[in-house]
Amino acid sequence: MKIIPRRYEFICFALLMSFITSLIVSGVITAIHNPVNFMLIAKWLSGAILAWPIVFVSIFLIAPKLQSYVKSLLKD
Repeated sequence: MKIIPRRYEFICFALLMSFITSLIVSGVITAIHNPVNFMLIAKWLSGAILAWPIVFVSIFLIAPKLQSYVKSLLKD
């Protein structure tokens, strides 16, 4: 079932990509720097929530220019 108009494709992509990226990166960094205990998940989610808007804005601003640059490197 498609519920979102195509014109919002890039925003949806940036939201989902940034959410997944922030979860992965904050999870790895949190696990490296903290002992495994019941607080680990709380610290992980706290870090992910803090990182998500930063990663979203980064993807939203950088991805279009980066995609254009990558296209310029590729042969047809």
